[in-house]
Amino acid sequence: MQQLEQVVTSLRNEGFRITPQRIAIVDYLLKTKEHPNAERIHKTIKRKYPMVSLSTIYKTLDLLKERKLVNEIDVGGEARFDAHTDEHINLVCMKCGKIDDVDDDMLKEIRNKAAKKSKYFILKGSFELFGYCEICKSKRN
Repeated sequence: MQQLEQVVTSLRNEGFRITPQRIAIVDYLLKTKEHPNAERIHKTIKRKYPMVSLSTIYKTLDLLKERKLVNEIDVGGEARFDAHTDEHINLVCMKCGKIDDVDDDMLKEIRNKAAKKSKYFILKGSFELFGYCEICKSKRN
C-alpha cells in the first residue's frame, strides 16, 4: 500500500504543486477503508480547510487518477475512489453501495488462469464483484 510521503514525492518530482489541501485529500484517501465519492471527500476535507472547493477535490482526483495514484470505481453511475492501487478485488454491495477490498492469493490464481487461457502476459489487475454485503443480504431474507 502506498504511503503519503511516496505520493507527495511522486507528485513533486513531476512538477506538481503540493498544497495542504492536496496533502489532506491524499492522506484521507490513504487512511480510509471506505471508497468515498468526491462529495464525501469534500465534506471531510472542508472540516479542516473550510475554503476548499468541490472543484479542487475533482481536479485533485483527476490528477491522482492520471498518475495512477487512485482508482475510480463506478458504483451504479457514481464515481468512488480508492487509493489502494495494489492488486485486489473490490466487493461492491448492490443495495447500499458499500465496497470492501479483498487481498488474496485468489486474485493471482484468477490472473494466472486468465493468462493461460488467453495467452496474454498479464502484469496486474483489479476488478469488482457485485453482490450484497452481510447486512443487506440478511435484510433480503
